[in-house]
Amino acid sequence: MPDNRRMPFATQRPIDPSGGKRGPTAVDFEELAYTIGLVGANEMAQHHTGKQLHESAEAVKLAVRAVLEMKKYLKELRIRSGMKLALARTPAESCAQRLAVCDLLSGEFGAKARMTVKGSMGEALKMLRKGERDVPVYYSNGTHVYVGARLPLVERMKIENKFFPILDGGNMFHVWLGEGDPDPESLLEMTKKISAKTQIGYFAYTRDLTVCENCGKVQGGVYKRCPNCGSASVRWWSRVTGYYQDVGGWNRGKKQEFQQRFRTGAGNLGIAT
Repeated sequence: MPDNRRMPFATQRPIDPSGGKRGPTAVDFEELAYTIGLVGANEMAQHHTGKQLHESAEAVKLAVRAVLEMKKYLKELRIRSGMKLALARTPAESCAQRLAVCDLLSGEFGAKARMTVKGSMGEALKMLRKGERDVPVYYSNGTHVYVGARLPLVERMKIENKFFPILDGGNMFHVWLGEGDPDPESLLEMTKKISAKTQIGYFAYTRDLTVCENCGKVQGGVYKRCPNCGSASVRWWSRVTGYYQDVGGWNRGKKQEFQQRFRTGAGNLGIAT
């Protein structure tokens, strides 16, 4: 890749101002690790077992086994290609929607996809027939439990915890908070529990924000009208995957996921269990 100059920024060789000689390329391609992303483990398990990860221990076992088989094949690919390869849960804010849309449009997989794809299926199918592709459907990110599962946080933790030692990186445990002003003591206790008693290495608390374009007030929580001035001119901010964004800039699949997220009250995190 450095020789074909198809990535000019990465392959540039800056000149040393003191000696006038060109240095090495900006990116050492020999040291790069190429990541294979994982999307939709929940729907894969649902297709084969009829149950989602939060509904069946067998579904969880199947997903774990599938990831282990992928890791085994990845090792073979490393040896065969000589490349540094990794299996990870990638952010997939676009891919989670795109793959769902591709499967729904497929003559081979369309009927099967309708049984597992998440979101507003009826609305999405109408839009697809009109030729639209940004529609409100998606697959679950990585090895995550379905975001709309009304599951105690501790139970969801037990499921997603199993995948952290297997994946090479990128995995993230989300705590969607349902309170505008969560109790800091409860969050501290939950942080200690996750850090000391699980294999989860990367996690985040997400508090949705409502930003008023009229008075400029920022409120914790999701409101259709500003609690301060009553204006309907508001924007929502939340974590799309690993980072905060204005929800208005998300694709329709992620907007639908945002609406379906099951949020946990910080005072009811299940600390004592």
